[in-house]
Amino acid sequence: MKISGRYLLILIGMCGLLATGVGLCTNVAGLFFTPIAEDFGVLRGSVSMTLTICNLVFAAGGMFTPRLVHENNFRFLLILGTAMIAGATMAMSLAQGMALLYVLNAIRGFAAGVLGFVFVTTIINRWFIDYNGLATSIAMCTSGLAGAVFSPVISSLIQNSGWRFAYVAVGILMVLFNLPAILFLPCLSPRSKGLSPLGTPKEAEVSHAGEAKSASVINKGILALAILFAVFSAGSTALPQFFPGLADSYALPAAVGASMLSFCMIANTAGKLILGVIIDKIGCRLATIFYLALALIALVLFLMIHQSGALLAGAVLFGTVYALGTVSLAIMTRELFGAENYSRTYPTVSLAGTVANALLSTVVGFMYDFTGGYTAILIMFVIMLAAAVFIVLRAYAGRQASV
Repeated sequence: MKISGRYLLILIGMCGLLATGVGLCTNVAGLFFTPIAEDFGVLRGSVSMTLTICNLVFAAGGMFTPRLVHENNFRFLLILGTAMIAGATMAMSLAQGMALLYVLNAIRGFAAGVLGFVFVTTIINRWFIDYNGLATSIAMCTSGLAGAVFSPVISSLIQNSGWRFAYVAVGILMVLFNLPAILFLPCLSPRSKGLSPLGTPKEAEVSHAGEAKSASVINKGILALAILFAVFSAGSTALPQFFPGLADSYALPAAVGASMLSFCMIANTAGKLILGVIIDKIGCRLATIFYLALALIALVLFLMIHQSGALLAGAVLFGTVYALGTVSLAIMTRELFGAENYSRTYPTVSLAGTVANALLSTVVGFMYDFTGGYTAILIMFVIMLAAAVFIVLRAYAGRQASV
């Protein structure tokens, strides 16, 4: 059995939704910060706040997905959500000040959140019994791949035609990426139309569906550590949006900054798949510490060597932080609290990471405005990721002590 036919089309549709809602909404946002700030004559932190707003509302939108999306309205919501995301993005080209950009980012952030991770993973879980993990990994990686492929393209559009035209082009891409989901997703649950998911659950899985071991008491100390890890790991993904500015501060060509972001997004994509394999081999704790070490090496390169080759290499290494805030965070939560407590703890730690990423996008922008460089910013991320190493060790030690 393999992923083909209807199932392949559905998977392509889910990849398209994340390419739009994360790849084009978030992962290329940093390309617009400098040109908009220069055009409007405002601080870079004021522009980066658009990403903060988008990410915060994205998180809120995901919480509303189960309430809003149903079998009888999902296609309408797919069309409406696409119109909101793409329309708001195109309308950003008409902005004459920051106020409209803030409002439009809130609109597209909410729609992208409703059609984002919660929606996509729900569809995959219902349609893929076999290859569920593979389908989920492929869909999650698409967000990084979209950023990697289109960062240099959008950067070129901004330089040659201006940031306003680039927003219109991005909006058109969003419509194209969402079309497969609109056209090829027949229903939310295959059994609602007499269809079958890919694969057949074992009899034991059917008879015990939804059953789980009784939830145990959650260790609040370990939960606090997990939240801190989410804040530091997911929050660190705010830095790559400033790679174009980092390269510019070192008097390097704009193409270097765009390539750094592109290389980082490639590492984002590959890193998530590779981390899963490493975790299977050596466990989540060691694999997570290994990835943290790679990210710390990248930060040292950014601080010490201001040459394009070192910055590009560092961008690749730093792309591993995206896997830390997604793959590591999910598996670590399950290991620390058990499957029976996963649904009670993961939403909390995941939300903490999302909020941290949103807030740090603004913090980094203002830190640059007030310090005039990226040294203090990079040192801050070194401290965060170094602390994350000790948090992982302490959390697992606490779990073993409580067993």
